[in-house]
Amino acid sequence: MIVFTFLFFLILTIYSNTFHASWHFDDRPNIVNNYYLHLKDLHPKSLVRTFFTNPRNPWEIRDKMYRPVACLTFALNWYFGKDNVTGYHAVNIIIHILTAFFLYLTILKLFKSPNLKDKFKGNEHFIALLTAVLWAVNPIQTQAVTYIVQRMTSLAAMFYILGIYFYINTRVTDSLKRRIIFIIGCILSFILAIGSKENAAMLPLALLLLEIVFFQDLGIKRTRRLFLGIAAVTGVLIFIMGLLLFMRGDPLFFIKGYSSRPFSLSERLMTESRIVIYYLSQIFYPVPNRLSIEHDVLLSTSLFKPWTTLPAILSILLLIGISLFLVKKRPVIAFAILFFFLNHIIESSIIPLELVFEHRNYMPSLFLFFPVSVGIKWLIDYYREKKFSMYIIIVSFVTLLLIGLGTGTYIRNMAWATERSLWEDAMAKAPERARSVYNVAKYSYFEAGHFDEALELYEKALTLKASKPEYFKALLLNGMASIYYLKNDNEKAIELYKKALNHFPEFAIIRHNLIRVFIKSARWNEASENVDFVLEKEYNRKQFLYLKGFILLKQKKPERALFFLQKALALAPNDKNFMLAMGAAMNSIGKYKDGRRFLDRAERVSMDDIIILFCLIENRLRAQDSSGIKQYTDKLINLYSIHKIKKHLKGLTKDNFSVPVSRELLAAAVGNELKKRAELLTMQGFSPR
Repeated sequence: MIVFTFLFFLILTIYSNTFHASWHFDDRPNIVNNYYLHLKDLHPKSLVRTFFTNPRNPWEIRDKMYRPVACLTFALNWYFGKDNVTGYHAVNIIIHILTAFFLYLTILKLFKSPNLKDKFKGNEHFIALLTAVLWAVNPIQTQAVTYIVQRMTSLAAMFYILGIYFYINTRVTDSLKRRIIFIIGCILSFILAIGSKENAAMLPLALLLLEIVFFQDLGIKRTRRLFLGIAAVTGVLIFIMGLLLFMRGDPLFFIKGYSSRPFSLSERLMTESRIVIYYLSQIFYPVPNRLSIEHDVLLSTSLFKPWTTLPAILSILLLIGISLFLVKKRPVIAFAILFFFLNHIIESSIIPLELVFEHRNYMPSLFLFFPVSVGIKWLIDYYREKKFSMYIIIVSFVTLLLIGLGTGTYIRNMAWATERSLWEDAMAKAPERARSVYNVAKYSYFEAGHFDEALELYEKALTLKASKPEYFKALLLNGMASIYYLKNDNEKAIELYKKALNHFPEFAIIRHNLIRVFIKSARWNEASENVDFVLEKEYNRKQFLYLKGFILLKQKKPERALFFLQKALALAPNDKNFMLAMGAAMNSIGKYKDGRRFLDRAERVSMDDIIILFCLIENRLRAQDSSGIKQYTDKLINLYSIHKIKKHLKGLTKDNFSVPVSRELLAAAVGNELKKRAELLTMQGFSPR
């Protein structure tokens, strides 16, 4: 309990400046805009639905689970705090504290294994705690802790280390009952880790490695053969699991993924060797100016270009060779090295992910400080007896090291404060990367209304390197088009949106933006053609079903519009805009009772939408319902000033985004009601001004 309390306050202190750090990057598609994570109740059906969310298309449910454990935690965060980041950061920090504590318990329990037993007698607690602290306060962990969506990484690591802890307990306990409990705990931890992020699939191999290094006598030839066979079978099983988790059942799926990347499989493997060595340098020299969400990595096109490629590959082979040689004599060193490389296999080898992200070290680095802590403890004990002055220097160095690491983490977290601060930091460190320049243009200039500066940066970013070149060109052109749209230069906006779609035709957001320009310009046929393009590929996209119905409504084809609006409303029964359009369509075909029903529902969802009241008044006018006309005109006049009503009435003829509604009918109804009110005041002895 003392150790947990110490870790709690230590980690809480160094992460105390992160509770208000904003949403970033992948947070938005995964959480903020991920509709099916936005729990409104805690019914089992709603909770289970969060398992099938789809960040690539957040308005649709997948037929396959997507990191269900992590998604469920995000959904619960949303239920209790909506988009307030404080609760998300609090949970992330708690996960980090628990992972550090479980790491401490795991190492403590490892000292009971046959190959470590009695070797560190009396020093176990110090070594385990120092290992956990060095790992937890290292600035490289900030990306996994402060970046909200990377809870997927930290949660997987927490269950991963818990699985290792349970496994060790099964090996060191003599009680059959306790063994069964620990085995169940290990299996459940593995399932929960996989459910948080797929890279936890390496846990069986990690347990096999742990068994070989700490529990087996490798001096026996039969033992070596047995575990070589087990390793081979486990490797095959992990590969099959990989097919299911990563490759969608297609062994060549990962190769197809390279079509959208600026590197080949061989280039990625060579480049990753340099990146993994760079990761090690970041872990052991983690000053904040070496950490970034974006890194400018030079591709390795051969073993000699750049020249560091071959030395990096040889260094990795040398480290693995040394660790294999030291398995019997120095199991702690051997395990730390092999565990690090083992857990980089998924994200740093053949799968065509982006080349570099620091959060990928969160799990692999768990045991890296184990041999470091052993070495520090040995030096302290050795010099305490031999040379006291050196002992003081070493203790002072370790103390300053921990303070320095904690301070570095606190400083690094300052960059995560806002999207602007994060991407300005990234652009300063990776000025040749399109993504960092794009995001500075977006968050530092575009959102502040400095359009000329944003355009300049967007144009610059078009010439820079990107992880997905065609995607980023589309994104940049979309940003430029949006500026011209806001400047009311519709033709230029259309030109740039079309160029963006030439690079990435299936980019739905850009297609949606282009449709909006066509609607704004009353180019209904072109708007309709672009909606059809999306619906032909993915029919159940409710926003595009709505747009199709809305466009048909504007084209005075309400019967056809109803077909698409009903489909959209079936997918989102509480969407105000969908109900409003349905009501307007019903009005157009004379089904006033049905129209009123939809419009009343829309009004209950949004009490402050003047257009809904306009539609309700028109509905009652066409239905010749005098009491209804009075009911809604009274409501309109009581809620809004005459000036605001006139302004909105005048704007109806120019607003192509508003559902069709008769300005003339509304003006007459409102005018009549105002006239009646004036007459009533006169009769009561008041003279209206």
